[in-house]
Amino acid sequence: MKKTKQKKYPGIIIGKHPTKNIFLTSYGQTFVLLAASPGSGKGVSFIVPNLLSFPDSVAVNDPKFENWNITSGFRAACGHECYRFSPELLETHRWNPLSYLATDELDRFGDIKSLSSTLFVDPDGKNQSFYNNAGKICSAIILYLMETPELPLTLPQVYEITSLGDELPGWITDTIEARENANRPLSDETIRELMIVVAMSANEKSWGIYTDILSEILGVYGEKKVAWAVSGNDIDFSKMREKRMSVYFSVTEGAVEKFGTLMNLFFTQLMRANSKVLPEDGGVDENGEPILKYQIGMFMDETKVMGRIKAFENGPALLRGYGFRFNFIFQNKDQLRARNMYGTETANAMMNAFHIEIVYAPPKQDVKAAEEYSKSLGTTTVDVVNHSDNFGHKQRSRTKSRSKQSRPLMLPQEIQEMPYDEELIFVQGTRKSRPLNIKARKIFWYEEEVFTARANMPKPNIPLASPAQLSGLVVSMRKKEQAINADFNEDFSALINEEQNKRL
Repeated sequence: MKKTKQKKYPGIIIGKHPTKNIFLTSYGQTFVLLAASPGSGKGVSFIVPNLLSFPDSVAVNDPKFENWNITSGFRAACGHECYRFSPELLETHRWNPLSYLATDELDRFGDIKSLSSTLFVDPDGKNQSFYNNAGKICSAIILYLMETPELPLTLPQVYEITSLGDELPGWITDTIEARENANRPLSDETIRELMIVVAMSANEKSWGIYTDILSEILGVYGEKKVAWAVSGNDIDFSKMREKRMSVYFSVTEGAVEKFGTLMNLFFTQLMRANSKVLPEDGGVDENGEPILKYQIGMFMDETKVMGRIKAFENGPALLRGYGFRFNFIFQNKDQLRARNMYGTETANAMMNAFHIEIVYAPPKQDVKAAEEYSKSLGTTTVDVVNHSDNFGHKQRSRTKSRSKQSRPLMLPQEIQEMPYDEELIFVQGTRKSRPLNIKARKIFWYEEEVFTARANMPKPNIPLASPAQLSGLVVSMRKKEQAINADFNEDFSALINEEQNKRL
């Protein structure tokens, strides 16, 4: 690869040469799939080495905080703005997803519906229509908040209103009337959507299901720490191609499932914020350099937990030109092909857009995956020696013959029995290069001097919420309560002290 090409498109490290002490690296605009079962070393072998080497912006799904702890110090020392969104902690940078919605009347409702469709997804895929209707209620409330500047435009405030439950239809009609009487009428669009909600409440049985779904999806934003994390903005996704930024979504391992939907929304908005203008259309600075000059390395672990990311349904290939470098990490392909994910046809189309696939040894029970990789490797020809004995009258003779026979390059069992430090790499062919299948070595960052010198440097500081900042996050809609929701109106000193004691 030419040096100029390497400079233009930074490399993704995909493995180590089978015999030489060099790293195998992919330049250009390539995407990477990594199939790795739990405990197979995906973090130490792929994610951490790349976070300690990829020079442009990155977005990282970081269960267990390992990636932040090991790599953020180095990236900050290299001039990156480093952000860690941790919704289960008071020590977090903040991100308000509703602030990314268009506010003009031409585009806002489309943005709102897209957000609701990301949040309200039936995990089983069997009752999506109920989730769609719950999403309509959420969308109507967001429209109302956009036209009510005295209330916070946040998901915690949306939850505060939807939690009215059976009282919500009456609250809607009273609010519409009150706004008319105060000469502050809501728009026709907002009234239309709110009255659809009122009409939906006529069926008591269905209404109960909708309110249960709203509580299931939005209830997490009633938690104090989560409410703080999503009620302000420290991170501007739209700048990630203009300057070097490293953005981590970090949660503890036990909270991965809890925040799966929020992860989905986080990465969806990040992608949408950076897929509106192509780099070549983004203009140049005073030095004649492109303003949108950096790629974004997306390191997306625990892909299944995030659920279906709709931005991928039309194919990640459409996003390549915007400067994304997608790195999808999952246990096996059937996770993506599941009905409640992308389905077989869409998942296969998505995976075809990834140029490189890295495979660690599948577990013994995953025979299907091993057979699929064995078939992908193809066959080889081996010499087979055949012996035959001939018996004649009082004599015996033996003949030997050789023949060439085809056999799999690696049998499924051989793939499953690969040593822990080995991997397979499948590289798609291009107009200029033929397809490659490589049996390589894994990288272990803690065994490589170049990485140990960069790892575990002092981490960047993260803002910590104060008791005063936690007050007034939500305005109550209940007439008997004070203006500030009582759930956010207590002494937080003990909580703050506890948080400081366990700061990372």
